[in-house]
Amino acid sequence: MSKDSTALTDRSTAPADLPRFPLMEKPLVGFLLAFMAGTMDAWTLGNAQTFATVQSGNVVSSGYWLVQGDWTRFGFAFYSILAFGLGSLTCGILITTMLRRGRSYTPWVLFAQTAILAVCGVFAWRGDCDPHHIAYAVSFVAGAQGNAFHKSNGMLYGNVAVTFVVQMAFNFFIQAAFSRNGINGEPNLKWAGLFFFILLGFAAGGAIGFLVDAVTDGVALFLPAAIAMVLAFLALADRGRRIDPTPGGLIG
Repeated sequence: MSKDSTALTDRSTAPADLPRFPLMEKPLVGFLLAFMAGTMDAWTLGNAQTFATVQSGNVVSSGYWLVQGDWTRFGFAFYSILAFGLGSLTCGILITTMLRRGRSYTPWVLFAQTAILAVCGVFAWRGDCDPHHIAYAVSFVAGAQGNAFHKSNGMLYGNVAVTFVVQMAFNFFIQAAFSRNGINGEPNLKWAGLFFFILLGFAAGGAIGFLVDAVTDGVALFLPAAIAMVLAFLALADRGRRIDPTPGGLIG
């Protein structure tokens, strides 16, 4: 049995006073994080014509505009990728530092997301800042979120990158036709439902983000800021139990 499988088995037999999975691995939290990503992309796509979270689009765009010789558009895509990477890098430093001190990193990441997105929301609402500069800051936040929170019920998933989620949702759906139970002895349809739930979060965040931005003229970024703040306070209230995602994990 692999180390990851052992870890999952250990969680399934955890004492009754401990949750089977920590707060940031709960399906509802995964939905909310995906919703945040959807709203962030809704704003950046609508206002800066770049993606904040789905970097595959920016990577392809940067190559396309590079060949076209459109340096301005190349810069928009390239700097979004760089900002996302720097967000992940910065978050990695924070995670390592906090874990070495024996402390949870989740509230710190969430409160930082809240602050940055709120500031971005203010600048977007005022309309006196280049939307691309705001989009870079949002990409930074997305990079941090993707690095810090990437598991649901012990399974690796993406709450800022949707392609992997689509793949796993349909994979588990068809696997259910061959075998009732799958990973961790749980029904394949349950796993499929979990990933489809995450997809619903992305779609709902994108739809509501576009709608709010259109109706309120630029304040959609306050939505993910508010969600991050709520999750941060929930994490603080749950500090006596497990909060951070567990190490290791499975894919499929």
